[in-house]
Amino acid sequence: MRNLVERLNDIGFERTRRALAGLFLSLFITLYLMVSLNAPPGWGPAFIALAACYLVAFLGVVAEVFWGRWFASGLGWSGLMVAVFSLFMIGWSPPLAVYGALHGLVVVALTGKKMAGRYDLQAGWRERYGMDEFAVARLRKTVTRAAASLPSLILWALGPKNPSEGMVASAAAIAVLLLAAASLRGMVLLRSWSILTTAAAAAGLWVLGSFSLSFSLSQIPGSLWLPDTALAGGALLAAAALSFAVLPFAGPAIRFLRVRRS
Repeated sequence: MRNLVERLNDIGFERTRRALAGLFLSLFITLYLMVSLNAPPGWGPAFIALAACYLVAFLGVVAEVFWGRWFASGLGWSGLMVAVFSLFMIGWSPPLAVYGALHGLVVVALTGKKMAGRYDLQAGWRERYGMDEFAVARLRKTVTRAAASLPSLILWALGPKNPSEGMVASAAAIAVLLLAAASLRGMVLLRSWSILTTAAAAAGLWVLGSFSLSFSLSQIPGSLWLPDTALAGGALLAAAALSFAVLPFAGPAIRFLRVRRS
């Protein structure tokens, strides 16, 4: 594994790999837009939001914005993990395998020190915000993990809900999605409040996702792969990703509070 990482770090062709990553992201934009036009009732907004999410990643990668590589890699890891988990649960499926492979190619295309030099190691934004190597690495982990939570969160929050769950649960799910999106925006703008709102979104998602999962299982006991149950499980995976996004800043925040108290 170490040798593989070293080889990826030495790979050049940054412009070519950027173009490939942009191509794969544009494929998903087109795919989700087309699916939204013929989606089952209630699913249209979710697929449109997914297309918008991938559009943001595409623009960030192509424009070489410092956070573009992180955001796109987060979406890539999310799609890859969803495909692997789905293949494990339902067995071999060529569309799922292609779906996961394309997301994996996005991750590989944007991996390596030379690609980092075109994005997060740009001198301009680091000097403007006073970021050193450790701060950049911490922010990269946070943005990538938060971005990885978005696809599952979008499908759960904007997808159709069981009428028995009530309008309050649907409104709360959309509120958590908006809070997570605002937090991610605050991260790339280096706003300190974004860490607190990310933690709040993660906590809310743990509660709502657990309620949704328990409600789905109570309706049909033993149903581990029905749509409602799968979406609720995805919400918990998104909650875990948001929780891990907060971790890089947990230690510095605790040390800061200790210094203030002393």
